[in-house]
Amino acid sequence: MLRYRGKKLALNIVKELDSFPKVQEEIYEPSTYSNIILTVLISIFGLWLLISEIQYFLQEHYIYRFVPDTDYESKLPINIDITVASNCDSIGADIVDTTGQNMMLFGELKTDDTWWEMTKEQQQHFDKMREFNAYLREEYHSMKDILWMSDDYNTLKNKISVRTEKPNTLPDACRIHGSLILNKVIGNFHITPGKSLIVPGGHVHLTGPFFGSGATNFSHRINQFSFGIPTKGIIYPLEGELHETNENAVSYKYFIDVVATDVKSHSNEIKTYQYSAKDIQRVIDHNVGSHGMPGIYFQYDINALKFIITENKITMFHLIIAITSTVGGLFLLFNFMKILLDKFTKKIYSYFHN
Repeated sequence: MLRYRGKKLALNIVKELDSFPKVQEEIYEPSTYSNIILTVLISIFGLWLLISEIQYFLQEHYIYRFVPDTDYESKLPINIDITVASNCDSIGADIVDTTGQNMMLFGELKTDDTWWEMTKEQQQHFDKMREFNAYLREEYHSMKDILWMSDDYNTLKNKISVRTEKPNTLPDACRIHGSLILNKVIGNFHITPGKSLIVPGGHVHLTGPFFGSGATNFSHRINQFSFGIPTKGIIYPLEGELHETNENAVSYKYFIDVVATDVKSHSNEIKTYQYSAKDIQRVIDHNVGSHGMPGIYFQYDINALKFIITENKITMFHLIIAITSTVGGLFLLFNFMKILLDKFTKKIYSYFHN
């Protein structure tokens, strides 16, 4: 009997031994429609977050900051393409700055006889450039979205197409174009009646019947007016500017603030310039006290600050971290929402069944 009892005791111990604990029936809850709906909603929200992270990774990002401009010895390139509604023989272009150097040291501008009326293709291109610049000046917008993520403006910056068919009439306008290398100081580029003559200490403008200054209509359109190397993302507010008048003695003045701009990317670095401009115009009439010389004047000044634009490229490592964090946050959100939903469901159930 003692041996039999011992064997029965050992057998009971083995039967009661269970390596896999059973789930208690009172804590088992079948899936409900509310959990399924919550899962779908969290999945849609998570998919939207993942797509947003990938789009943000593919976009270009830039950091903007101002620093003092201490590069005093560098030069200031200027690119000009202006059409004036007067013959080239009757007007002249010149430039002076605070150093008093001869314009011949800066380079040479070309003058071509042309027609004030543009061809259909030229007119369409010029109108688009005017409309785009007007939008940038007047409408509310995000500069980075338009300038750094779109090539529309850079397409408009291309030069106006060359005239293929010439009118039967004589040229009635003058195109002044070219590039100059200026000193990085305050200066004045101007187009005035007659021709300029270099004299010791400066220059004078010769006007009169012998210098072809009879018709001086200073209606003008600006096809190009920029400083430095033309760069993607830099706008030039005077390009596309158009002023027309029937008066022969009108003074147009543009006041320009030039800001040195360094654009740094992972592949290269570009040193260029951008500017802001204001303009005024008035009719020269000595009888009413409005004195001066008619013409087109561009008075430019160099800002003491430099604008640095640095490309901030997001690496693949940061993208992986962002996606991983998003997935982990979604699981936490799901569990938190499930707990709240279960408690709310139990309270509703107990309220109606008690």
